[in-house]
Amino acid sequence: MKNFFKKIGRKIKANKKKTIIISCVSFFLICVIISLSLLGAFCFNRFATGYVPNDAQLAVIRNNPENQYKRVVIIGVDGVGDYFSQTYTPNYDLMFSNKVVNGTQINASITYRGVAVYPTISCENWMSMFHGVRPYYHGFLFRDTNQRVENGEHTDEKKYPSFMSEYLKQYPEGNILSVCTWRGVNNGIIEDNERITKYNSYPEDVKQFLENYVTDDDDPAYQTASGIMTVVDKTQKATVSTTVRDNIPGIEGELYDYLSDQVKNAGYSDETIEMRDAMTMQRVITETVTDPDKYQIVYMHLDQVDHAGHAYGYGHSGYIQAVSRVDMLIGRLYTAYEQADMLEDTLFILCADHGHRKGGGHKNHGMNTDLEVNVTFAIAGKTVKAGKPGKYVNTDLAPIVAYALGVKANKNWQGRVPYDMFTTLG
Repeated sequence: MKNFFKKIGRKIKANKKKTIIISCVSFFLICVIISLSLLGAFCFNRFATGYVPNDAQLAVIRNNPENQYKRVVIIGVDGVGDYFSQTYTPNYDLMFSNKVVNGTQINASITYRGVAVYPTISCENWMSMFHGVRPYYHGFLFRDTNQRVENGEHTDEKKYPSFMSEYLKQYPEGNILSVCTWRGVNNGIIEDNERITKYNSYPEDVKQFLENYVTDDDDPAYQTASGIMTVVDKTQKATVSTTVRDNIPGIEGELYDYLSDQVKNAGYSDETIEMRDAMTMQRVITETVTDPDKYQIVYMHLDQVDHAGHAYGYGHSGYIQAVSRVDMLIGRLYTAYEQADMLEDTLFILCADHGHRKGGGHKNHGMNTDLEVNVTFAIAGKTVKAGKPGKYVNTDLAPIVAYALGVKANKNWQGRVPYDMFTTLG
């Protein structure tokens, strides 16, 4: 063995120049391979594949009443990643299942390997989902993006309009509802338009909301079952129930003082994010069930799973509980639509912007790990092909919603309608 290495050494010395060249070339090739691998992970995997529906394919929707929906309801669950596949969610499973409703066949298509755009941050992804392009194009990349949209900064909406804007252009009588627990979506990601009704469920709204509640004792909250706080709104005739858990951070400032006096001292405690998500869902139910034909696109943003991800991390019991609470809210929506005979004319979509890494913390998403990149995309309706769709990327949400409503995709969108998602596309 010793002689072998001596022989190698003599050959290297004899061919020093050649050895240096080979070493440099090898090093270069290794760098190229690593660079291409990284580029594939960060960029190429984000390229969409699928259909760009042409006029003939859109006519299959527009000219055939049996293929048309009265409304598309989008449930945006921030930070949930692929976790609907990891825990018990009976209401989600019911909403996104194959079934017959009033003689109409409803099918579901689900993937838990949808691809978030990079970086895996809320603004970058929701902006790409609404406007159909990757972050480099919509311009919100890395620098304080969540704060910028919260403060009302928008992308170039003429060049990269959202699916909501495209729908309103092509259907002049249409109307849209957006109710958000995180104000960034309404303030900066969705365009301002008189035909888009927006509500944000925020701490100041919670305070006003609770002030509108009344019980027999004029207490804004009362407990009807173990772990459940129920409040009844005397102005909106709406009821919100939310789980009650002790010692949860999140209540602060003026709202903390108010809740401390009105709720906590009466034996209840609650993180406001749970109440806000409950308000968001209740608002959606009340607005749409009361007048089923008013809105053709309905979007909601639910935020408590993301908060739990930051507090606890992916898969922690606190994270699981947040997903379970969102599932209960989904159950309220499904039950309300079932009782109002609205299921067969509704296309339901559930989508996520990103996931979370294990272990809590402010910056436990934003990178390129599977737990952050893999996202849930579930869709159910009468024109959906049962099973699993082709590759889904977050830029695909815009063309998917547009196609389902017979809207022609904007020419600048990079998203596609995934293969094997709709029966009307073969």
